[in-house]
Amino acid sequence: MDQSIELHFDAGTRAFVLQSNGHSLIVRHPFPTFTNESRHTIHRLGGRSSSSKSKSKSKSNSNSNANGSTLSNKVLVEFVRSDYLDMASFINITPKRKKLLRFLGLLYIKGNTYLGFITGEETVAYSIGDRIMRITSVDFYCLNSDEYDHYLQIDDMPDPTREGNKPHIYPASSVRKFLMSGSFYYSKSFDITTHFGHRFTYSKMKTRLVGDNPYFRVFMWNSFMVSEFIDFRNRLTSDEQISFDVCGFLTTITRGFAQTLDTTIGDSRAQLTIITKQSCFKNGPLFGEWGCDEDGAVSNFSESEVLVHTNKYCFSYVIIRGNVPIYWELESKIMKKNILSSKKVLLGRSFESSQFAFKKHFEELERQFGHIHIINAISRDPKSYKGILTQAYEEHIKFLNKSRDDEIKEGILTESQPNKLSYTYLPITTSNMKKYGYSNRTQPDIYHVLQDSIYRYQATVYDIEDGKFTNKQLAVFRINSFDSLTKANYISKVVSQELILSAFRIPIGEDVVFKHAKLWANNDEQISKITEDYISTSNKLNTSRSMTTKAASSVKSQISKKYFMDIKPTTSGMLKLLGKMEEQINISILNPIHDYVSKKLAKESQYYSSEGEISLFAATFNVNGINYEGDLKDWLYPSNVKDQDYNLVFVGFQEIVQLNASQMINTDASNLTSWERNILKCLNQYSPQNSKYVSMWNGQIGGIAHLVFIKESDLNKISYVEGSLKKTGFGGISANKGATAVSFKYGTTSFCFVTSHLAAGFNNVDERHHNYKSIMKNITFSKNRKIRNHDVVIWLGDFNYRISLPYKNVIELIEEKNYNKLFEFDQLNLEMANGESFPYFAESEINFPPTYKFNNGSHEYDTSEKQRVPAWTDRILYLSRVVKPINYGCVRDIMFSDHRPVYGQFKIKVTTIDKQKMSELSSKFYAEYKKEPGNEKFIFGSDFSFLLDDDRQALPAPSSEINKWWLEGGKSAKINIPELNNDELEPDKHHVINPRLPINPFEPTNEPEVILKKLY
Repeated sequence: MDQSIELHFDAGTRAFVLQSNGHSLIVRHPFPTFTNESRHTIHRLGGRSSSSKSKSKSKSNSNSNANGSTLSNKVLVEFVRSDYLDMASFINITPKRKKLLRFLGLLYIKGNTYLGFITGEETVAYSIGDRIMRITSVDFYCLNSDEYDHYLQIDDMPDPTREGNKPHIYPASSVRKFLMSGSFYYSKSFDITTHFGHRFTYSKMKTRLVGDNPYFRVFMWNSFMVSEFIDFRNRLTSDEQISFDVCGFLTTITRGFAQTLDTTIGDSRAQLTIITKQSCFKNGPLFGEWGCDEDGAVSNFSESEVLVHTNKYCFSYVIIRGNVPIYWELESKIMKKNILSSKKVLLGRSFESSQFAFKKHFEELERQFGHIHIINAISRDPKSYKGILTQAYEEHIKFLNKSRDDEIKEGILTESQPNKLSYTYLPITTSNMKKYGYSNRTQPDIYHVLQDSIYRYQATVYDIEDGKFTNKQLAVFRINSFDSLTKANYISKVVSQELILSAFRIPIGEDVVFKHAKLWANNDEQISKITEDYISTSNKLNTSRSMTTKAASSVKSQISKKYFMDIKPTTSGMLKLLGKMEEQINISILNPIHDYVSKKLAKESQYYSSEGEISLFAATFNVNGINYEGDLKDWLYPSNVKDQDYNLVFVGFQEIVQLNASQMINTDASNLTSWERNILKCLNQYSPQNSKYVSMWNGQIGGIAHLVFIKESDLNKISYVEGSLKKTGFGGISANKGATAVSFKYGTTSFCFVTSHLAAGFNNVDERHHNYKSIMKNITFSKNRKIRNHDVVIWLGDFNYRISLPYKNVIELIEEKNYNKLFEFDQLNLEMANGESFPYFAESEINFPPTYKFNNGSHEYDTSEKQRVPAWTDRILYLSRVVKPINYGCVRDIMFSDHRPVYGQFKIKVTTIDKQKMSELSSKFYAEYKKEPGNEKFIFGSDFSFLLDDDRQALPAPSSEINKWWLEGGKSAKINIPELNNDELEPDKHHVINPRLPINPFEPTNEPEVILKKLY
């Protein structure tokens, strides 16, 4: 197991070969780039020469690769016996002063892919005889570019320290620094993310179980680097998996704490060990005063395992802790000189939506541990923010337990299925902790309350002499104080101490109690430090974000803090390691088996995937700062909409608060809450199928608010919810204009909903266009996804585009209901036709009068001195191939604002995948491949074109906002139609885009692009 890795490199093809224990892992990029041709040797894998054509091809693809094209994240991998390879063209670049101890996987950052290795370690703990190592040093090597080759130990490479050579910039330096911080651990003999009970149950199996359990993967901090390698390894034969593991080609690491202390129990030497693993899978901040995400993952979640190993017994006990698993965040009020004056807990979602995530959280824990006993150490003081959180927590627990009782009565659940959560309120104080201390043998305030449960739940005990388990842990304590740090750690210490004292049949000496307490104290010091360092840095650099209690209600806090961690220098390494930077995308491993199975799965997709149709109701309303509490039925359930059983409801508001200076700085969220409550009431009151709706997501930036509702029965189909925002007012610094957006998946179909308020003013067309471009550019989600990178985009709001006609003419055409004539002068229509703003978006036909500007409380358009020209400022656009528009209209009888609410209904095709059927089919195809003659010993050669579509090897330059590859020579994508521009000069002519043009722009046709209106 101590076998180190040798690294070999061919500069001509940039192929890396990792060799260990008689086996090789070949890693190549299909199209490497070369910045220095003088260092470019001409050898290929297997000793074959590369042609000048291959070199030019590599160079020609440099731009697309660096920009994250469809090829830049592809990596070619094969695992073979070393004696199969001809290594004549390879140089051994294994570091001379270090060992490559283990392979960490592949890391993608800013268009480059890096191979990561552990190069330094120290033994800090033992898990039933197996060593646990702390990582002290790591190194990275760039796979696809020679930009960092001066770090490779090759004789003819230039020395970076010499004058005139490249600057000393280490690849992936922030990740390297983060991994070398002293808080990362791994084991050479087992998956560090698991605990003893899980490992030892399967110890008779020859191969390790890596990543087989979703619960343990939340503790795998290099999951972004190794997820594809886990799949690659698990598809090997059993014998190949053993070799793969021994070679060190798959290593899982965790972050937290590990330590072992020697002691004596009876007349036997013993080892006391603690292993704590922090979770890294939550969307949004991993640490601090936050609740959970849509999948039930919660901040500050960790698992601690206490191990006692003697020559007779192995003892294991697991305790978990984490913040309250509902939707909540802390709002702080900062007064002058950064003095914290008050705190307030914000419960940002509806009870039903929060309950769904709450249930997910505990169902996952129950699958792993069975029964869950909650210990809540947060104050119950109803006047404090902590008391409000405790009250909400207890309500969710009661609701879940009651629903399970009801399901048992109705026969839906049996008594053996998930039972009720146990709950203990344990208000431990800091003074009590100091009074008893870590080293005291008992803590009555805790012990007496939990005594019965401690003994009933037991611990996992393995009898070494008999070779069997004598006890098994039957339940787990889930502990939380407000921040789940010191108090939760102390309670964990008391519980595990009592179990150790009761588990062994011989007296336990004071040395065991002292060493056990010391381990927990050291654990608290380490976990608190690495957690609080992150929190304090974020808070220190982000004080302005929370200047008042109201500021935290803005989208800046509600979205950014819920779904993204602050990108600060001290956290960028963590974000990059976890793959959470916007430009990062997942590595895709290509190999013959993968290619074969993928193609077979694609042909059989109808077996495991299915298509359905859902109904979406979208609406936008500029409410002019008024909080309306009247009946909304006419808006949400219009009479002309026949199918009113909506799956999703998306509502965007503008001017939900008055657009004054104070509201733009300290936004009041009370109006948003009121509107959300009123909409939910209407949806549930008038639903024709008695469907129940819950709030799925909400956000606010200044006067722009964004609400998404969903049928409660469809909540389980939603995943990957992320929010984003962009301010565009006053050059991007003010929230009076801008956009909010949410990205999510319904089944496997990706959605993006955008609400925006663009620049006002009759003549500010250019400014609105710049607003559009700024929003398109700056609204981003994880993996560098933009608005357009979704299957379905619905963009609505107050776009503020006007009708370029005099007031009198517009009024006359409205009275005539000649909306088609009016539409010809609509600024947004002309912008879209000219390829300016919103290119490729579509809009349903407008057959309703302009929605702006009315006298408040009246059907009359503006009769003030300004006489603002009526316009369709409120619009709903869509961009998708799977959207079918059904209705588009406005509600004239809701008259409290100077705008009228607009709505649209859509039918949308969505795809769902049965993952179990897909997995079964995948296993079948892998077995088929292995049986075909010759496939069992396939080796990568110099030509990988058979793994890639031929037409992808000569791709044109990527498209940009201005130039598109499908236009000859990469010409500008902006369209200028002279006929439309000349209409202003020739009022008797009214040209329009020919509606008879085929939908597919590439389809041959004899139809003219532009025609006179009278021709159709």
